[in-house]
Amino acid sequence: MKLIFLIILALIIASGLAYQVHLEPGYALLTYGQLSIETSLAVLLFITLISFFGFYFFLRTLLTVKRTPKTIGQWNQKRKLTRSKKELNKGLIDSAEGHWQRSEKLLIKHAQQSETPLLNYLSAAHAAQSQDAFQRRDDYLFKAGEALPDQLHAIQLTRAKLQLAAGQLEQALATLQQLKAATPNHPIVLTLLMKTYQQLNEWDALYNLLPALKSNRKISRDEWQSVKKHTLIQLLKTPNSSSQHELDHVWASLDKKQTTHPDFLIPYATQLINSGKTDVAETCLIKGLNAQSNADLLALYMTLNIPADKKQQQLEKWQRKQTTDPTLLNALAQLCMEQEKWAPAKQYLEESLSLQPSGLTYLLLGQTHEHIEGTSEKANTYYKKGLELSLNATSLNATQNS
Repeated sequence: MKLIFLIILALIIASGLAYQVHLEPGYALLTYGQLSIETSLAVLLFITLISFFGFYFFLRTLLTVKRTPKTIGQWNQKRKLTRSKKELNKGLIDSAEGHWQRSEKLLIKHAQQSETPLLNYLSAAHAAQSQDAFQRRDDYLFKAGEALPDQLHAIQLTRAKLQLAAGQLEQALATLQQLKAATPNHPIVLTLLMKTYQQLNEWDALYNLLPALKSNRKISRDEWQSVKKHTLIQLLKTPNSSSQHELDHVWASLDKKQTTHPDFLIPYATQLINSGKTDVAETCLIKGLNAQSNADLLALYMTLNIPADKKQQQLEKWQRKQTTDPTLLNALAQLCMEQEKWAPAKQYLEESLSLQPSGLTYLLLGQTHEHIEGTSEKANTYYKKGLELSLNATSLNATQNS
């Protein structure tokens, strides 16, 4: 539209000039030394105009020829970029559809010409890993680092994710430790490091990481509490000889409520018992059982290497507070049987049976009657009932699990 307007304007001006020349052609004389040229003004103007346009087009042609290689290069580069975009889209689609080999080939073929080489290389690394080609994956990540050194953190983060997904835990740990040294509070790095430590059972390292994880916005408070609890439990289960954190140091880090909770108390007391610190274990277990009735804590207390009469006295204290606990009554009966106090044992077992029949109660009652009366029909009846109850419980559990 602009060109048409200029042409029309030029024609109007030319027409006006032609009309003016027709009315008054004018006269022009040019001299140079002995040479003189005389002509009409219209001819002179025409020759001048032709010379101007000729010189203008000559310069334009010269500049166009000079810029031709650059123009061709730009055109070629644009063509390559267009093609690389097209192949990138194809490669990403193939990757999404699981055509890993074809995707990898397309992504790498035009990576150097791509406007987004990082996307090409990282997607190709993912495609290579999906084919278990870990060396090719690492090669693509290395090339991505060479092409975009300023994006090294993102590349290393991708490397760690891929290594973790591939089960290469030691390699992932090394990569993540490098990233943590560079960015100590990076939320994704901390989250991946937490998962790696968990899979490697590196509880000491995870314990040291807990303060940083607490302030990590990628981890909710509930998740952090769960990770902390699990880590502390695992540390309490770990023998002192292989743990960097002394058992007492870990125990001292617990709050008052945690020190009586079975999840923490049982592994701690077990370690104390195994290391010969029976008196400390006894104190902790009594404190825990004073706070709650728990069958697992009671079972652990029963394994303590202390006199049976001392155990019985303690259990009788609890029994006076917890008169309807069949587990406690069974434990009291077992202590009486150890001391050959058959009559009290029988009384405790009958009381337990009235509260909640169990295979163990019937078995102990059968043994008690056998010691009191010898082999008798009543003892055999208790044995039979206990066996039937145990078989029914086993069958029920098997059905529920299936």
